[in-house]
Amino acid sequence: MYTDIFKTFNDQTEKTFSPLYQYNQLVAKNFTALTNLQLEAARQYADIGLAQLQINSQIKDVQGLVTCGAKQLETMTRISQQMMEDGKKLSELAQEFKAGLDELAAKANKA
Repeated sequence: MYTDIFKTFNDQTEKTFSPLYQYNQLVAKNFTALTNLQLEAARQYADIGLAQLQINSQIKDVQGLVTCGAKQLETMTRISQQMMEDGKKLSELAQEFKAGLDELAAKANKA
């Protein structure tokens, strides 16, 4: 008798909190991916900045200054490309999160 009561209570609790559990999993997965994206972007931009610092510290004459100017242009192109790639990754991450939310909403509407 008590076994049935506990089983029924357990089943109802699981059914009630299952959407919240799935939502929390989706948010945690998205937060992890977003954090990894930000850490990778920070590392990339730090590497670019450190490379620029190295190049600038090696300027000794006019030719070095000209070379540094050319490297600056290359760096700006690299930064622009990196920003576009980061924006694309962020957009994909947002689309995946939205798709997951849509799926959860569809499941909730069916229930």
